[in-house]
Amino acid sequence: MVEAASVLSAYLAFALLHGARPERLPFGVAARLRARREWRASARVLAAAFFSLSVWLWSRAEAGAAAFLVPFATLLCAASAFVLLAPVWPRAVWGLALLCPPAIAALSLLGARHG
Repeated sequence: MVEAASVLSAYLAFALLHGARPERLPFGVAARLRARREWRASARVLAAAFFSLSVWLWSRAEAGAAAFLVPFATLLCAASAFVLLAPVWPRAVWGLALLCPPAIAALSLLGARHG
């Protein structure tokens, strides 16, 4: 469970990093965020925080180098999938990103209880 939460955290980290530029956000969100200059900085800080969470969650399942290498590989795969699928299915890609925070919390709690 913790591993799935780590994967979703890496996915959300890239989604936030990709969305740091408001023109990449679909559904008219860009027009509202262009007026806010703090969006870029806060999205990048949140992306770093969620990637750190991904590394920390994976370190609960694996020790040593795997705790660092697996989240980086996950981030690369999530980035590739996100960039390739965002133009084709933006609702699915961004919808999954919106579902990630509650899923991360739920999977982390389930993994902590069984681990």
